This record gives sequence, structure tokens and C-alpha cells, in this order.
Amino acid sequence: MNDIKYFFIFLSIGVLTSILFSSGQIENPDTHLRLSQTRVFLENGSFKLPSDVGDVTHGNLAINELGERCMVYNPGQSFVFIPIYIISKIFTDNNVSSYYYSAFIVSFINYIINAISAFFIFKIIISLGYEHKKAIIAAFVFCFTSYSFVFAQSTYEHHFEMLYILVALYFSLANNLKYNYLYAGLTISIGLAFRSTTILLAPTILFLLKSNKHRFIFLSAIAPGIIILLFYNYYRFANPLETGYSIAWINTHGKDMIFWSLERIPKAILGLFLSPGKGLLFFSPTVVIAILYFKRFYLKNKKFTNSILIFVLGYVLLFSMNFAWGGSIWSFGPRYILPIVPLLYLPLAELKINKLFYSIFLVAFVVQVLLISVNYKRAVLEQYELDQGIDEDSYIFSTKNTPIIIQSKQLMKVLNKNIQGILVNYQPNTSWKKETRLGSNQDILHNSIEKNSINFWWIRIFHWKTQTFYKTLTIIILVLTLFFSYKTYFYVEKDI
Repeated sequence: MNDIKYFFIFLSIGVLTSILFSSGQIENPDTHLRLSQTRVFLENGSFKLPSDVGDVTHGNLAINELGERCMVYNPGQSFVFIPIYIISKIFTDNNVSSYYYSAFIVSFINYIINAISAFFIFKIIISLGYEHKKAIIAAFVFCFTSYSFVFAQSTYEHHFEMLYILVALYFSLANNLKYNYLYAGLTISIGLAFRSTTILLAPTILFLLKSNKHRFIFLSAIAPGIIILLFYNYYRFANPLETGYSIAWINTHGKDMIFWSLERIPKAILGLFLSPGKGLLFFSPTVVIAILYFKRFYLKNKKFTNSILIFVLGYVLLFSMNFAWGGSIWSFGPRYILPIVPLLYLPLAELKINKLFYSIFLVAFVVQVLLISVNYKRAVLEQYELDQGIDEDSYIFSTKNTPIIIQSKQLMKVLNKNIQGILVNYQPNTSWKKETRLGSNQDILHNSIEKNSINFWWIRIFHWKTQTFYKTLTIIILVLTLFFSYKTYFYVEKDI
């Protein structure tokens, strides 16, 4: 019964935070491409994209030997979008409106996933033998102050992978649950539909399971996900081992580009954790508190911690070898290593809770809200226009691009524009097809709703040309959300 209660507490937090902090728009071409894949699939029943959708120079599209265009991504997120797109079609017959209604709904998903992920952090810590109070506080620190909270405003698929990794890890620890090893394998199998790197958790779970029989069943349960991916690859590229990435990368960067290299590892690790523009410590500073308790946590949970280190080190090393380890300066923070972030917060189970901690927690939460108050791409576009191009390494390692500094400056620049209410919608009057706008980069930078609205949907909607009914409904929803957030806070405070 307690599990159900706590699950609904975290689910409620997910819904409330999604309403309070979602941007109301898709902010990256990758998710637009996935949603466009959903649209094409529902219209044509095909995973092949028409010639006017996507840009092959972005490295996320591959052209097979028949000249057909396919996105390089696994289909999981596109399948999740199917019911969303169907629902949006109920409210309008206009194809353009149905697409952007769907995009609006999609923008809310990752905050819900962030909170459910926090629930499984809570469950993992309980499984390790810690008390409920410490488990729920560790989960809250992750939920409200980690990079996952900041990045949830983006709409990438990494949150899905993070969730499936946490669920599979929980099942591997749930020895009181019959067939837990089977459920762990099936969870990874489903997770593979979103990102193939979910498979990297398998060695960790093999290490944790108690018998070879359980290990065999676990591996057998992963097999369906692998087989489906192989068929998906064959359907697109007539080769079960071809994901499309190598084709796309060669098309974008040329055959001479070295896509994987051991030499990149030191620089990439420094960039992923310590660089101002991409470093995890700058986007998730409360992880430092968890690091302080690592030794104590390790001494109590040696086998478990060693198994986690296998996954974390393997995951970081893999992406550190890739030429795109930073995930592009046009994405906010070290997105590729998001799935390891909740695991880094587990030592908070050893946290000593006092008044100072609550003050730190509040400050950290306010800082994270500040980071998402403005579309992060505005700062990148501003520098791009100023210098007529950007050197990614210079941008990532420059102290000028520390997120708290750069986002504070951007907030000051857009604040008056939101008060005056003179912003313009430059989105083309079509379903998304490419990253094109109906204005110049200077127009987008200085006048667009997309880049200049305070980055919450309940503010952005007052810049859009929407009916008074929807604006009134927005105010009602916001007031009710604040009320239920207040009630939830006091309910949780009483519980812990």
C-alpha cells in the first residue's frame, strides 16, 4: 500500500512540475523529427520519411541504398507520440494545428518522467535498507535540483532511457518480487526501443543477480528487444547491424572524419564533468553533496556500488570516445550522460539532514528554475550571430558560458520584451519539416516568441495569438496547480 501511495505522490509531483515548468514547445530538431515520423507513420504507415522532412546535414537522417530517407533514431519515442497525435487530431481537422497541439503536449512529458524516475531512486534506496525519510529526501534532491530537472524542459529521449535503467536496476534488487530478474530483462528490452545504450546496464545486473539461472532468464528477456531492433535496422537499411548513424555521419562530416577515438577520452571527460558550457557540476551542482557521502555509501554497499561503477564508467568512456561527446552546443548540458545522473545521487541516502541542508536545497532549486527561465538556445544564437559562427570547443570551455551567468544575462535581456508583449511567431504555417523560420536569425534572436518569451508555456501562451478562452483557462490551471502544489508540499512534509 505504501508503494502505491508514494508512487502517486511522485506522479502528482511530475504532473505539477510539468504544468509549472514546461515550455509549451519542442526546442530541438531531433524531437521534431521523431514527431514528424509519428505523423508520417499515421498518414502513410511507413518509417521512411518524405524528401521535404529533415535535413541530412544535421546527422540525424540517413539515406539507404534505395534513396529512401530514414531517421537514425530508435522508434520508441515516435511510438509514444502516437496516442498524443491521435488525441490532437480529435480537437482539430487542421493538419498544422494538430501537429503543434501534439508538440505542445509532448513538451510536458519529460517532467513527469523525471518525477517517476525519482520514485525509482526512492525504491532503490529503500531496497538497500535505508529508512523512508532518507530515501524520499534523496529522491527529492534529484527531482528538483539535478540536471535531470533542467534538461526535462527539453524534449529529448534521454529521460526515457534514464527511467528504464532505473526500473531495471530496481527489479534486479527486488529479491522479494517473484521473477524480478525476468522483469529486469524485459525492462531493458523495452528501453532498447528508445536508445540502444540501455544495453550497457546488462553487465551491472548480471553482477547483482544471485544465480546463473536468473542470469540466463534475464539475458533471454533482453533478446526480444534486440531482435526487434535488428529487424528495424534491416527494414530501413537492408542490414540488421546498420543503425544509420555511420551513414549520416559520413554524409555530414565526410569519410575522413574519425568518429571514435581513445584520444578524445581525457578532453571529453573534462568537458562532460568540469567544463563551464557542458560540465555536469555546473548543471547539477548538488551532485557535489552526493560525492561527499560516497565513501560512507560505498562501505555499506560495496557490491552494489561496484556494479554501478561498472555501468557509469562504461557509459562515460563510450561517449567520451565519440566525436559528438558534447551532444552539440545547441543542446543544454551534457545530455548524453543523463542516464548516469540519478545513480550519482544515490549516496545521498547517507545524508545528514539539518536546517542547513534545507536552505541549500531551496537555493539549488531556485537556481535550477533560473536556468530554464529562458530558451537556452538564445544565448547560443546570440554568440553565433555576433561571431558569424561558433567554435564548439571554445564555447564549451569558456567561463563566460557558465549556465547560471549566461542564463541570468539572457533573462535580463528578454524580461522587458515580455512585459511589453511585442513578440512575433516566426514558425512557418506548416507541420515541422526543417529548422526553418519566417524571419532572419536577427529577427528570431530579438523578436521571436520562441527565443524571447519567458520559457514557461503559461507565459508563452499570452504571446501566441490564442483565444481569450484559452488564456482564461491557462490562468485557472495555473492557480489550481499552485494550490495543489501547496497542498502536496504540506502532505509530504507531514509524511517525512
